[in-house]
Amino acid sequence: IVLALSPLSNTNIIMRLIASRIEVLLDHAYDLLEKLDLPPWQEYKEAASAAFHDVRVATVSSCKFGHLTFRPVFILLGIIMHCLAVVLQIILENSIYHGWRALKEFYFQMQMATIWFIRYQKSLSPSAIYAEVAVLAAVTTLWLLRRHVKKHRYYERTMAWYQVRKQKVLKRYNHFVDQVGKTSTFLALLLPHLLYFTFAAIIKRLLPWLVTYLATKTPLNAFIQYFHPLYCTFLIIGKSTQHLRTYKVVEADGNDKKTVSKTTPSNVKRQQKQKAELEEIRKEVVDILKYWVVYAIIIATVRTGKLLPFVGDMFTVVGDNVTKGKRRQGMLSKLRFSSKFVEEISLVFFTWLRFMPSSVTGQEKSSLKRKGNSPIEIIYKKFSSFVKSAMSSSASLTNKAAGSHLGNGSMLSWCVGKLDFPLSILVLGRAISQETKQKVITTVTELSDLIPAAITLFVPGCSSYGVIYVSLVAPAFLSIKSCDEINKKSSNVATMESKVNEASRFLRFWMIHALVTWILDSFAPILAWVPFSTHVIWLLWAFLQLETTTRRIYGWFESEVEKPLDQTQTMQSVKRVIAALPSSVDSQKDTSSNEGQVEKSKKED
Repeated sequence: IVLALSPLSNTNIIMRLIASRIEVLLDHAYDLLEKLDLPPWQEYKEAASAAFHDVRVATVSSCKFGHLTFRPVFILLGIIMHCLAVVLQIILENSIYHGWRALKEFYFQMQMATIWFIRYQKSLSPSAIYAEVAVLAAVTTLWLLRRHVKKHRYYERTMAWYQVRKQKVLKRYNHFVDQVGKTSTFLALLLPHLLYFTFAAIIKRLLPWLVTYLATKTPLNAFIQYFHPLYCTFLIIGKSTQHLRTYKVVEADGNDKKTVSKTTPSNVKRQQKQKAELEEIRKEVVDILKYWVVYAIIIATVRTGKLLPFVGDMFTVVGDNVTKGKRRQGMLSKLRFSSKFVEEISLVFFTWLRFMPSSVTGQEKSSLKRKGNSPIEIIYKKFSSFVKSAMSSSASLTNKAAGSHLGNGSMLSWCVGKLDFPLSILVLGRAISQETKQKVITTVTELSDLIPAAITLFVPGCSSYGVIYVSLVAPAFLSIKSCDEINKKSSNVATMESKVNEASRFLRFWMIHALVTWILDSFAPILAWVPFSTHVIWLLWAFLQLETTTRRIYGWFESEVEKPLDQTQTMQSVKRVIAALPSSVDSQKDTSSNEGQVEKSKKED
């Protein structure tokens, strides 16, 4: 019996031990809860309701502040758009009506003119008729002479003779440059520039009215320094995009046909042609990028000079009537330049910068160093070194201001290291994807150059300097880095393709930069009255510098250009706005219907 009951006694002992351990654990758990001092549910509920009430009050006050701040601007924009829509509608309605009347009037005028011409010809004297016949014979002779010249290629012969004479003159000029180069290479390189500016000074001396007219009364200045580079940039982007698409299609076909050897004559010829086209595109991309860098630094220097306290008077352009006044002015005010003088200097300078390819003629000579002697190259070398030193010094100052806890690493690596862990936790928790994490890190990396400019947002009166830094200096620095990278020649076609694609990103940015600058300059008088407008502009330029933003906006711009005008999103948005605005026709219909109802009611009465 004892042996039979022994297993039951062991089980009871084990259960008693487990129960005692559970009691001990419960006692410890109760002690832990008492030490944690958890608040009661009522107190926690009251604190949560108070926090929710504070958040709601803060949100309501913020919305009210924003409504009061931007309400005048929205009202003004609504009034302007309404007036513009009414004017456009009136013009459209009248144009159709007057167009039909104009066609009728044209028909009657043509009929009367024909009758008058026949009567006039009958009333002429024989001598007048002979004069008309002579004029018609002269016109016919000129037309036949043109055909004769075109048939016997007299124009081509004249141009060939001109090219021969030109080559002889260039040969004499190159010989003269070689003779000067034996004495001084620097003087030989500087000689064409001196000739250009001497020629410009002579033209200004002999024909001052011509230079003033071209600079102030014609769009030649804006075309040379702004619109022509934009047109060239647009063409280069399209050319590089088409080349990349063709290259991808050819690579896909080559991968499908695995049996074809890559060393066949057709493939070798195709690769050589592709390298030649890519080298030509690379040179064009580098040249236009260098121009935008030079243009951006010049504009940044002028805008910064205008913001400086004492030097700003020198950079402020005044009208001719102000400069001719006899009012007593200060020392710095006397150094102001008239708008006419500035336009003339800009025309001469940008003509030299854009259309003078090198310091000598197009022929290569071994006695002189030709590389880097074009005006763009000369100014780009000076500006690029200055921008690099300025950006490196600002980055070093930012790293020093961040504190000594960074160690030998930069502030960018420190920020990326701090962001990597929480982003990895979010990826593991499936809150964000790996692609989103990479986008966040890429955005932080791209915006790292803007950290010095971000400090100006917290300094009163200095945010305008930050806008200049973000919109001009930082993009110029990134374009310089892209030029340095693409100038490193590589025999690998894929590597060069990626470099050209990266550089075309900055070409797209400068196209968007021109459009956004035009919009901001147009609304500058309104934005001057908006609080914190410079901060918003700073954030806008920072957003536009992201690679994804640049490519997305330019892609939308390309799609708008390729579509017909009626199918573009811009025209559709304008039509929606016009349709949403009240119409005078609707108001007339409403008044007529109301009058009809009143008359019916009177008849019924």
